[in-house]
Amino acid sequence: MIRAFLAVWAVIGGFMISPLTWAQSDLGALKKGVVKVTAQFSKAEKVGTGFIVGQGKKHLFIVTASHVIEGESEVPQSIKVTFFTHQEESLTAHVVQKEGGDPRGLALLKVGGDLPDDVKVLEWDTQSRFHGGEEVHVIGFPQIGGNAWAVTKGTLSGFDGPILKFSGAVEEGNSGGPLLYQGKVIGVIVEIIRQFGNAKPSQIAQFTVENWPGFPRQVHIEPETPIPPARETDTAGSLEEAFASLVVTTTPKDADVFVDHDLVGHTTKGSVVVSPLVPDEYEVMVKKKGYRLWSKSVELLPGERRELKATLEEGAVLTVSGVWQNPAQPTISYVLEQIGERVTMKEVTTSVLGPMVTAEGEGQLQGNQLAIFYRTVLGTMGQSTTTLSDDGNLLTGTFQDFSNMIPLTLSLIRTADSPSSFAVPGNEAWKSIQGFGQ
Repeated sequence: MIRAFLAVWAVIGGFMISPLTWAQSDLGALKKGVVKVTAQFSKAEKVGTGFIVGQGKKHLFIVTASHVIEGESEVPQSIKVTFFTHQEESLTAHVVQKEGGDPRGLALLKVGGDLPDDVKVLEWDTQSRFHGGEEVHVIGFPQIGGNAWAVTKGTLSGFDGPILKFSGAVEEGNSGGPLLYQGKVIGVIVEIIRQFGNAKPSQIAQFTVENWPGFPRQVHIEPETPIPPARETDTAGSLEEAFASLVVTTTPKDADVFVDHDLVGHTTKGSVVVSPLVPDEYEVMVKKKGYRLWSKSVELLPGERRELKATLEEGAVLTVSGVWQNPAQPTISYVLEQIGERVTMKEVTTSVLGPMVTAEGEGQLQGNQLAIFYRTVLGTMGQSTTTLSDDGNLLTGTFQDFSNMIPLTLSLIRTADSPSSFAVPGNEAWKSIQGFGQ
């Protein structure tokens, strides 16, 4: 999945941002992109941090750590978000997607309603390379002796597999917040151990979040055109011009239709009509037992009536868990483990020294499309995009390293159904060769 990375390493140059391009005084402006996340449970509440990563026409999209909004044995009764520029009132947030049950997982929230005008979408940094010792900043809500939107300074320690480690004055209330370098997000804080933090790197976090169904593909806001007041004689016509509608037909019938993950109807008696809808981008999903999930992202314009015809394919939910190999490279195996839509990957290279983990990554399987972000032992990063065959035994597509963005062909065959059938080196094997390319 990452072939020829030794050759790639020979031509990669470090990329660092000049300190002259950013001043610490800009941290104050970044607070407009950081929010307080409060999850209310029956007998307790959790407080964490989140930050704005997307802006639709009527919603803001916020990333946090999944454990901030998860209880040990119950779902939260409510999730509230408080904005820096609108602290007098918290707004209700809804979960778009989350990596449930993963102690280092992410969650994507959606907030609508009376949104503040003066907010900031924080910018991801997926290009900078780090070696340890760089100064970073955190904005969040430490629970002991901390202020709201407290800014603290830390130091990068380096990578531990696909996790970015740092030290500094951080506490549990900082979970879900951004790890900032030169004013940009290089990671999402997913774990606090005393005053040491673990963050999911921006390359993984951005890739995961922006490929989740429900995330707006266009994250800019178009200026709203004022709608002139309607006369009594043309009120109905004006409303039709201002709103949009969806008509969803399924083959076969008796399917459930979801819009932005909300159940809107069943096709038992025919098409499902969803109206009126504010012009915006929507994620439409169709589910039926015994059939694979059908989904499509659509952008509706004012006055538009969009008809969708969903043809469902029979079959169980696809899985890629197992051991995969390229027949032309028998010394390299890819061990994939899938939980829900989330997929983790280890590239294991066997040599005279024994098996070594030479790359790690994670991503998502949506339908039959698998996308994985990876990091090699040499410190290079990249992503693969493949398609799973109908029989579930072949992955074909491309992979490309972020240093040159040249797509290369990839073809893998499943050689074992269970990852446990393959001896995968533990974390120590990965750590022992981390310094090789530094």
